[in-house]
Amino acid sequence: MHVWRIRLEDEDEEDLWSVLSHDERERARRFHFEVHRRGFVVAHAALRRILSGYLGEPAERLTFVTGEFGKPALESARGLEFNLSHSGDLALLAVSRSGDVGVDVERWNAEIDHLDLADHFFSQDERSALRELSHADDQVVRGFFAAWSRKEAYLKASGHGISRGLHHFDVSLRPGEPARLIADQLDDVAAARWVMRELVAAEGYSAALVAAAPVDEVLLFDAAGWRA
Repeated sequence: MHVWRIRLEDEDEEDLWSVLSHDERERARRFHFEVHRRGFVVAHAALRRILSGYLGEPAERLTFVTGEFGKPALESARGLEFNLSHSGDLALLAVSRSGDVGVDVERWNAEIDHLDLADHFFSQDERSALRELSHADDQVVRGFFAAWSRKEAYLKASGHGISRGLHHFDVSLRPGEPARLIADQLDDVAAARWVMRELVAAEGYSAALVAAAPVDEVLLFDAAGWRA
């Protein structure tokens, strides 16, 4: 399992537009803020360049399809699965030849009401675990974004997205506790079918990978030379 870390800050996007498809360029133009547009362009151009290295095809010629619940995939994958996530100044791209995969990265935000958001989106056990950390603000932030990234990665890997909600499954979230899918009320064997890993992406970020079992090794690469 390969995970590529893509830095989005200070990147000149002008030479990247030609790599993108017409639809991707239209999506980029719809962003209201320049920083969001630039992040989208850099992340998706990097996605194309990196995948082209695996497939031996020009980046601009890669074509994508969207699954029933919105998950993108290569139209002619030849056994290659991928998933992309970006937040703040960072993007992660997971690549697999052994089955479905989902990745998520989240930049910490200490200003939001983490417990209130958890009440809306987390399971009962997750809410209880997060409240146990409420004696220290930094622990609540870490626990919240650990859970959020793990839940998002699982939803993306399973291919269902948020169509079935976020309350029906439990993930670990306590700082120092290994990333784990504890249980899914809608899938009795989910905990055995999926492998969940915490990714150390950068300071101030939480990230997670979920992939179809078994996973022997996860390699994290820094994509500093992806433009070439």
